[in-house]
Amino acid sequence: MGVTVGRMNTLKYESRLLATASMLLVSIFVASSALGQSEAETDEVDYINNGEYVKNISRTLSIGVGVGIERFDTNVKFTKKSTGRSVFIDMEGTLGMPETDTVPILYGYWRINGNHGLGFSYYQIRRETTLLDIDENLGDLTIKGDVKMADESRFYYLAYNYTAYHDDRSYVFLSFGLNAIDLRYRLDANGMIDFNNIVLASDEYSQEVNQIAPLPLIGIDAWFALTPKWAFGTKLSVIGGSYEEVTARILEIKIRAKYAFNKNVGLSFGFNSFTSEIEIDDPDVFTDINYGFSGFKVGVDLGF
Repeated sequence: MGVTVGRMNTLKYESRLLATASMLLVSIFVASSALGQSEAETDEVDYINNGEYVKNISRTLSIGVGVGIERFDTNVKFTKKSTGRSVFIDMEGTLGMPETDTVPILYGYWRINGNHGLGFSYYQIRRETTLLDIDENLGDLTIKGDVKMADESRFYYLAYNYTAYHDDRSYVFLSFGLNAIDLRYRLDANGMIDFNNIVLASDEYSQEVNQIAPLPLIGIDAWFALTPKWAFGTKLSVIGGSYEEVTARILEIKIRAKYAFNKNVGLSFGFNSFTSEIEIDDPDVFTDINYGFSGFKVGVDLGF
């Protein structure tokens, strides 16, 4: 348990560090935008006046696909209400869930006009571990069985974006919307006892935990065009609230860069951190979940 707490503290420290860096980048964007251009920078001024610097970050429609290489830290505490007894499970340590995995991502936005727009993203976790695997041949008797557990949680993001500030190099958006958490854990077990090629016993068992909660979010998203090809951005989202028996508090941070190959195709990459505290208040059991991951993401987007 000490190792798990240490990893969670490390993840929370990384989140605070990214949050500080995000706020620093926002300050740099605003300060840089306020600086005037010298008369000697004629070519650069022409680029700015013609809107060349912000074409990379001001497309009307953009859709992208990517992949994240994430490091997970997840633990669950079950408390039986009638007795008060608790069971603590470290998903990566106790159950052997992959600590690092790849995550496919779909993302994009639609800028309705200069001040209003919509942003969205979707990604699904696919992790699996084998808890038990038996294949024993005892002469005439054969025993086979396995128990597997999978994490197939999904995350949906849909938000309205309002342009709080922009100039010829930068944009700052305020976001208001929903972040839906769809926690999905599945347990599959099967076994067989065979005697001289005659099946004496065979059984299968499957159980799935599926808990979805659409929660309100607020956020800030800032972009600064360093050159007509390169842009840098930071995004901070705070999600929290209750839905039915689920209560959650979430902090999501992204620091990104974008490179434009041309006016329609771009490459996006950067670091992200997702930390959450989720409580599920069922009639018999109170479940406390710490679900977190951080890592590197890269994607290709098409814009118009």
